[in-house]
Amino acid sequence: MPQGLACSGESVYHTGVVAESDRSGGAGSMAKKKSKPSGGSPKPPAGSRPKRGPRPKPPELQALEELVQRIRNEPPESGESTPADRARGLVFEALDSPDPKERVALARKALEVDPDHADAYLLLAEEAKNRKEALAFLEQGVAAGERALGPEAFQGGVGHFWGLIETRPYMRARERLAHALWETGRRDEAVAHVQDMIRLNPNDNQGLRYTLSRWLYNEGRDDELAALLKAYKEATAAWAYTKALFAFRQKGDTPEARKLLQAALKANKHVPAYLLGRKELPVEPPELYGIGDNDEAVIYAAGSLGDWKSTPGATAWLKASSPEAKAKRSPKPKTEGPLPLVKKRLERLPQTFDVWQADFREFGPRIEEGEDLIRPWFLVVISRTNGLIEAQALDMEAPSSDRLWDVLAEAMRKPIMDDPHRPTELQVRPDGRWDALAPHLDAIGVNLVPTPELDQIDLLLTKLNEEMSAEQPPGLLEMPGIDPDRVAGFYEAAAGFYRKAPWRKLGFEAAIKVECPRFDSGPWYAVVMGQGGMTIGVALYDDLRLLKKLWAGTMSDEENARETVALTVTFDDETDLSDADLDAIEQYDFEVAGPDAFPSIFRKERGMSMRPPLAWELELMEGCLRALPDFIARHRPDDHARHATTVGVAGGSLDLALSWVAN
Repeated sequence: MPQGLACSGESVYHTGVVAESDRSGGAGSMAKKKSKPSGGSPKPPAGSRPKRGPRPKPPELQALEELVQRIRNEPPESGESTPADRARGLVFEALDSPDPKERVALARKALEVDPDHADAYLLLAEEAKNRKEALAFLEQGVAAGERALGPEAFQGGVGHFWGLIETRPYMRARERLAHALWETGRRDEAVAHVQDMIRLNPNDNQGLRYTLSRWLYNEGRDDELAALLKAYKEATAAWAYTKALFAFRQKGDTPEARKLLQAALKANKHVPAYLLGRKELPVEPPELYGIGDNDEAVIYAAGSLGDWKSTPGATAWLKASSPEAKAKRSPKPKTEGPLPLVKKRLERLPQTFDVWQADFREFGPRIEEGEDLIRPWFLVVISRTNGLIEAQALDMEAPSSDRLWDVLAEAMRKPIMDDPHRPTELQVRPDGRWDALAPHLDAIGVNLVPTPELDQIDLLLTKLNEEMSAEQPPGLLEMPGIDPDRVAGFYEAAAGFYRKAPWRKLGFEAAIKVECPRFDSGPWYAVVMGQGGMTIGVALYDDLRLLKKLWAGTMSDEENARETVALTVTFDDETDLSDADLDAIEQYDFEVAGPDAFPSIFRKERGMSMRPPLAWELELMEGCLRALPDFIARHRPDDHARHATTVGVAGGSLDLALSWVAN
């Protein structure tokens, strides 16, 4: 069964982890057990330069392996050879077969023997050609399980349902049905199934509470989520981090939220590295995990990354609170300043006629400092007389007067390209920090001269800037025909799209045909990303046939990346943007929805070529970002009619026609 958009990074592990073995036990013993997740693996969006890892197992093989493990842990229902026993044997035979056609044939044969054998329908669902067909098999499997059990089981078995061996095929089929409904966008139905399964079996041997907590959070059903979190007392990463995130979403960075986050960090210290992108999630899910270990962090992050990314400010809050935030910060340089002993040592140096220039400026590409992206301060001293650099330093914050003095003292005592000496004159830009040093410089015979221009330093920084700028992609304002008004329109549209979060209303493998008479190269096929949480954004694909190949999973990751052609916007923190775009955001105060919602737009060509958008592409994307949320809210995916709309964009107005693509 397809596991989501291979092209959009929407496929994640199914994280309805088994809290305990299938045979016995209660929810309280999870900390002593290890369990195996099922499902696919996360994939990055095509064209995003993904790191390659080992190839994952085909999703259907992974699901079948899990089914084998669960079924074989169960004893036969009786010692007699009944139709159910014979059907069960045929399902075992099918599970052992490497041939998909044979598996399907044996499953159908099992249903001929026992039409109410739910596991046979589950096997057919795993071999289905598409999600729609799989969903139909799962619905039949649940109905078959209900018939096999009869109404008495649903009355007398409430409270210990999983403990009745005969209920397990039904519960397996219903769990997969719930996931299938969720993946196709039928969210309320999916939630209702899981809630009722937990009602039947409060011990929750299937680990459905973890799935339910994520779904309730995603749907904003806060009262139900609060009740669920209260109902189960446990020390898992899933519970601890969900509580912290839930508290932050409700009331922000409160003492209570911080207390819950610290408890979560204590429960599993490995989680932030995956949520913040410091570590890549593995291609294959861990086979086992233990409470507090790295594999538990992988399982939690794979399922809940989207919740953190789509909660405004959540990842920034996590960054600021994680231990790595302080550990990664550069130590502040120790300063002495103009101490009497220092000045006496400088007075002993020879003094020759030499005019120096000194300055401090924010300069160069932004770098990561702790969890922040900042432009460092460049401190430099140059001899205007001979053009030599006497001293330089790179600081992570604006220098104080004492720090400036220390750099000057270093330039005199240990110059980079000259002999130790005192200059006769020091030229600086007017600034109070230099004024504070004037009497100390005068005491050692150096004349301080404020001047609005520092020609030697300006020349040096211009050359350095040209060299460093060549290594960065151009910003939006550097593209032909794109002005600040057009960029402001794009950022405003992107912020509105992010806040409306239309991906929450969609299933996987959904595309919207976009037609725009103003531009000749359409139509385009819009895929909204965010359902699985790995990537949030929109991709406008040129080729529907290629898109359907990506959905079908018939292409490798390398082929996906090579063949994909799309105009894409993704949302993440500021590290995805060029310095030119970050400078423009600061200069023009462009709108951004939050610290985790900086929009990055690029055009992916065939091969691995990527470039910034052209002016018309930026306008088209602005129009789509404005139109798509309302279209998704008003029109169901089974409505394939063409709907015309007009949206305002920076260039005026844009006529669009939107329609759901039939799968």
